[in-house]
Amino acid sequence: MSWPILSVMLAVPLVGLLVILAVPATRPRLARLVLLVTTAATLGLACVLLVAFLAVPPSSDAQLHGTADGSSLKSITGPISFQFQEQVAWLHSGASLSATHAAFNEGNNALNQAGPPPINFSYHVGVDGLSVWLIALATLLFFLAAITLSRNQDRVRAFAVLMLLSEVGVMGVLMSLDLILFYFFWEAALVPLYFIMIGWGDENRGRAALKFIIYTVAGSLFMLLAIIGVYFISGASTGVYTFDVPTLIAAESFVNTSSGSVLTLFGHSFSLLNAQDWMFLAFALAFAIKVPLVPFHSWLPDAYSSGTTSFLVFFAGIVSKLGAFGFIRYDLTLFPQASHTFQPLMMGLGVLSILYGALSALAQRDIKRIVAFASISHLGFIVLGIFTLNIDGINGAIIQMVNHGLIIAALFICIGAYEARFATRDLRELGGLAKPMPILAGLFLVAALAGLGMPLLSSFVGEFLTLLGAFQVSPPWAVVASLGVVLACWYMLRLYQGVTQGRLRLPNGQVELSADRAMLRLGRLDVGAVELAVLAPLVALIIVIGVYPGPVIRFTRFSAGQYVSAVNRGSATTASTAASLGPASPRSGP
Repeated sequence: MSWPILSVMLAVPLVGLLVILAVPATRPRLARLVLLVTTAATLGLACVLLVAFLAVPPSSDAQLHGTADGSSLKSITGPISFQFQEQVAWLHSGASLSATHAAFNEGNNALNQAGPPPINFSYHVGVDGLSVWLIALATLLFFLAAITLSRNQDRVRAFAVLMLLSEVGVMGVLMSLDLILFYFFWEAALVPLYFIMIGWGDENRGRAALKFIIYTVAGSLFMLLAIIGVYFISGASTGVYTFDVPTLIAAESFVNTSSGSVLTLFGHSFSLLNAQDWMFLAFALAFAIKVPLVPFHSWLPDAYSSGTTSFLVFFAGIVSKLGAFGFIRYDLTLFPQASHTFQPLMMGLGVLSILYGALSALAQRDIKRIVAFASISHLGFIVLGIFTLNIDGINGAIIQMVNHGLIIAALFICIGAYEARFATRDLRELGGLAKPMPILAGLFLVAALAGLGMPLLSSFVGEFLTLLGAFQVSPPWAVVASLGVVLACWYMLRLYQGVTQGRLRLPNGQVELSADRAMLRLGRLDVGAVELAVLAPLVALIIVIGVYPGPVIRFTRFSAGQYVSAVNRGSATTASTAASLGPASPRSGP
C-alpha cells in the first residue's frame, strides 16, 4: 500500500473533533452526526487495512527500518514482521557511539566512548497480526458507541470531542513502534477517558474516576522509568541508542542483563533481581493495572458500574485490552529472560483473577457489577494464555481479546437497555422480562451464552486454546483455571435467568394491576431500532467466529508463533546466541 493509511487513520478523528469544535453548542444533533461520520470513516479505513494486511504474504522475519551511525539497519532482521510501516525522524540529537554492525555482533563497546549518548526517537508506526485485529475491534466499538449515544445526552459536543481523542490514543498505542511514541499515546488516551468518567455517569463517577487516574498514572510512571532503562542498557550493550521497538527486539539477543546486583547488609550478601527483571516488572505493573489483574483491579468495578452505556462500549470493549496487548508486544519481546523467570507468577495472577472475578460476580446484586467482575475473570484467561509462552496459549489470548471486546460490549448494551427502561440495576427488582421483551432477551441470551464459553460461540475458541496452552506448561494451573468456566456458567445464567425468567418483577410502581396490560405495555419497550442496529453486528460476529473460527485462527497463529520465537530466542544467553550466529553474521536470530 503506497499511501500512509495508518497516519490517515490517526488524522481522521483529529479532523472530526476540530469540525465538532466548530459546531455551535446549540446544535448537538449536528455534533452527533459529525461523530458518526468520523467514526464510520475510521472504521472503513480499518477494514481496508485489515483486508490489505491479510492479502500481503507474511514474512518469517522482519527487516529493520532506519539508520544508526549513518548506516542502514535493513541488513538486520528481527523475529516480528511489521507491515505498513511509516517512519519520520522526530528527535535526533546525534549518531550512535559505535559502528552498528560491529555493535550488534560484538557489543559492549559504547561504554568506553566519550560523550553522552544520543537521543533518538521517531514517529514510527506499523501493524502486525496482533495489532491489526485490535485496531479493527477498536474502530468498530467506537462507531457503535457513537450510534448508542443518546439524543438526550447532555453536552454532546464535549463528549464527542473526548471520545475522538480517546480513539486517537487507543489507535496510537496499537500502531506505535517507538517506545516514546507509545508512551505518548498511552498517556494521551488516559486524559480524555478520565474527563469522560468524571463528567458523565451516576453519582459515584467522581470516586471511580479518581481511582482510575491514580492507579494508571502510578503504573505509567514506573513504565516510563523502565523505558529509559531499556534505552541506556540496550544502547550500552549494542552501541545503538534507540527507542525503536523493532530495533530493540532484534538487538535483544545481544543485550546481557543476566547478572543481578548484590546487596551487602551487616556482612551478608543477598542476590537481587537483574536489570531486565526490574524493567519487566515495571512494564508489567502498568499493564496489570490496565487489564486489570487481581490485586490491581479495584478501580474497574466502580468505573464500569458508574459509566454510561456509550462510554462502556469502547472503554470496556477495547481499553482493557491495551494492557494485554502491552504484555505481548513489550514484555515478551523486550524482556524474554524475565518473561520466563516470572512465568509462574504471571500465570498464577491470571488464575487468581479468573477465580476471584468469578466468585465476586456471584456475590453481586448490581447487574453492571456482575458483568464487571465477569470481565476480570475473562481477562484472567487472556493473561494466562499470554504467559503460557507457547503458540496455542498466545493464539488463544489474541483471539480472546477480540472475543471479549465483542461480548462485553453486547452485554453492557443489553444491560443499559434494561436500566434505561426501568431505572434500576438491582437484580432483585427485575425478572420475567423475556415474554414482554423477547427480541432483547434473545440478543441478551446470545451474549450471555458467549460469556460462559458455550461451544459454537466465539468465546469457546479462545478459552479452549488458552487452556490447551496452559496444559502444555502446567496441568495443575490449567485444571484450576478450568473451574472458572464452571463458575462462568453459574454467574452468567444467574444474571440472565434473574432478569428474563420467572415471575414478572419490576421496581415498585411500574407494574400495572392487570398482568395482561403490563405485558402489553412492556412489549412496546422491546429493543429499539438503534439498539438492534448496534447489537446485530456484535451478535453476528460472536456467532460467525464461534461457528467458523478457522480464518481468524490461521492468521493469528502466525503472529503468535512470531512472538513465541521472540521470547524463546531472546531467553537464550548472550554468549550462546552469539556463538550460534558466528562473528560475521549481521542477523540477530536464526
